[in-house]
Amino acid sequence: MSDSKYSVLFMRDDRDVTRYRVSPFWLRMFLFSQIFLLLCAVGGIYMGVRGLRVNSALQSENRSLEQRLVDAEVRLERLGNMEKILESYDPAELQSLLSAATSEVEEKKESRPEVDLNRIFVRTDTRQVGVENMQAKLTKSKLDVTFELNNLQSSKSMAGQADFIFLTKNGTALAAKTNKNDLSFQIQRFKRMETSIPLPDGRDKNDLFALRLVIKGKDGDVIFAETYPLYHILASS
Repeated sequence: MSDSKYSVLFMRDDRDVTRYRVSPFWLRMFLFSQIFLLLCAVGGIYMGVRGLRVNSALQSENRSLEQRLVDAEVRLERLGNMEKILESYDPAELQSLLSAATSEVEEKKESRPEVDLNRIFVRTDTRQVGVENMQAKLTKSKLDVTFELNNLQSSKSMAGQADFIFLTKNGTALAAKTNKNDLSFQIQRFKRMETSIPLPDGRDKNDLFALRLVIKGKDGDVIFAETYPLYHILASS
């Protein structure tokens, strides 16, 4: 019937029953308005989350661009300083110096032995342990090293021994005199490793290129090995 209505009853213990008659049209409008508001809320939440993600990506890109701009300014300043230095030299004297330097570089290249990069930088990872935040502080006579060792085997504990090898700029591997107690481990989840390593005898810190970490399990097999250039881990310390 066109004039039919819904009856809505409100009942309280301390009051009489209150009755309201509502037209089907207004009841449908109320339901549609609630659905519309719910859709608007969901849409607002989605747009807000999407906006936060876009803003975060833009901020990250902006920081990257700012860092690149700073690096470019530093390089430009260095080139400007080099240009001023070159302008102060006599052209004939400068040409003589360049010729002598080129000859010296060629002689060094001929006498320098080949370096096996595969042996130096080969990486072993059996996914049993993970190494993060490798950091080092270099002094005149020793290298203070810290890193985080994580157990990637959630079902059991891991035990073993870590060790270090120094690599010189010409590719020579030198055993590091490490404290075995500092680098032994038995972990369920995580352990922060700290040790001090004396520099190799007769070697200056400028001769060293990288530090190679080798981790063996309790059976003696290598489960992790990676080479860390000193300029990288020193820069992050």
